[in-house]
Amino acid sequence: MRSTRKSARRYSSRTLKMLWGRAAGRCSMPECRIELLLDDSSHDPIVIIGDIAHVAASSDAGPRGAAAKITVARDEYINLILLCKNCHARIDGQSRKFTVGAINTIKTEHEAWVRTSLPERGRSRHPWTTVLLQGSYPIDPVRVISALRPDQADKTPHVLTVRPDRQSWLQVRDQLASSVRNILDDADSFDRRFAVFPLAPVSACVALGFNLTDRPRVKLFQYHRHIQSWDWSAASPRSITTPTIKWPRTNSRKQGQVIICFEVSSVISKDHIQGVGRNLLGVVRMRVSKPSTGWLRKFEQIESFGRQVHELFEETLRRFPSANCWHLLVAAPAPIAVRIGQAMNPSIIPPVQLYEFHRAAVTAYAPSILLGEHRE
Repeated sequence: MRSTRKSARRYSSRTLKMLWGRAAGRCSMPECRIELLLDDSSHDPIVIIGDIAHVAASSDAGPRGAAAKITVARDEYINLILLCKNCHARIDGQSRKFTVGAINTIKTEHEAWVRTSLPERGRSRHPWTTVLLQGSYPIDPVRVISALRPDQADKTPHVLTVRPDRQSWLQVRDQLASSVRNILDDADSFDRRFAVFPLAPVSACVALGFNLTDRPRVKLFQYHRHIQSWDWSAASPRSITTPTIKWPRTNSRKQGQVIICFEVSSVISKDHIQGVGRNLLGVVRMRVSKPSTGWLRKFEQIESFGRQVHELFEETLRRFPSANCWHLLVAAPAPIAVRIGQAMNPSIIPPVQLYEFHRAAVTAYAPSILLGEHRE
C-alpha cells in the first residue's frame, strides 16, 4: 500500500516574511481580519493566535489534498494563507465550500485590502490625495480629515462642485474629465493614493469613476447621514452578501442597445425603464438581496460589489458583442456609483448613457451624461 506523502512543514524565512507581511499580521478571512499577535499585558509575552494554513493540504489525504503536488512546494508562500485558529478550522472542516480556488481568492483579496485600506499612521511617503465631489451641499473638510485619521491628507483637498441645476450635463461631464485629468497629471497616479468623498448626483459620481479608472489606488467613503460622519468604523457593521444578476433569456449578436440596472438603494421597476433606449437587445439587472438606502455600511462591500461589476461588464460584452450603446440606470449610494464608473473600460465598451432619477417626473429616469462617444 502506497504511503501518504506529507510536507515537512519547513517554512523558509523569506516565505514567513512574505506571508505575515502581506497579510499585515491579520486573519485573511474578510469577515474576521483580527490581529494575530496579542500584546495586552506588560507582564506576559506576546501570544500568537495565527495559523499558517495550507491552501492545498500539506498531505495527500488532508483537506484539498493534491497528490500531484510535490511535498516541498506545499510549504511555499503560494500554497499558504494566514488565518486565525477559528477560521483555519472552518476552512478545513468545510472543504467543499472552501476549495483551492476559493481560498486563493480570499488570500488575494485580503492582500489587496491590506495594500489599499489599512491606516499607515502618517508614516506613508504618499499621504492621501483627497477628492471631494459635491453637489448643492458643500462637504465639510473637517469631517473628511477626521475620517482619514490616523493617516494624513495631502495639502488642500481637490474640491469638485457640480450643479446640474445650473449647468448642462455636457458641461458637468467635461468639467469632471478636465478636473480628474489635472489631478492625475499632478503626479504619478500609480504611486498615489486617492481618498474620494462623493456627495453628488449619481450621474456625476459614475462619471468621476469613469475618469479616475481603476488604475490608481482609490479608497471610497460613504457619508453616513444618521451620524453625520464619513468614518467607516463609526457605521454599523453589515455582512457582505453577493448580489444576484439576472440576464435576458437570450443573447444576441445583432446591433442594438442594452439596459443595465444596478439596484442597491431601491428596486428599478419596469415602469421606470419605459422609454429608455431604442432597438433593445435585453435588460440586465444586478440587485442586492434587500435594496435599501442603508445597505452600504463598510468599505469591503464596495470592493466586493466592484469586482462583480467588472465581471458583469465583461459578460455583457460577451453576450451582446455588437451592442452600440449601454444604458445605465443606477439606484445606488454615491461611492458605489463611483466604483461602477471605475469598472468601465472605455477602450472596449460601447458608449454609455447615464440617467438621473426624478420621482415626480413623467419619465422617472431622464438622460444625463453620455460617456465614451468621442473615442479615438
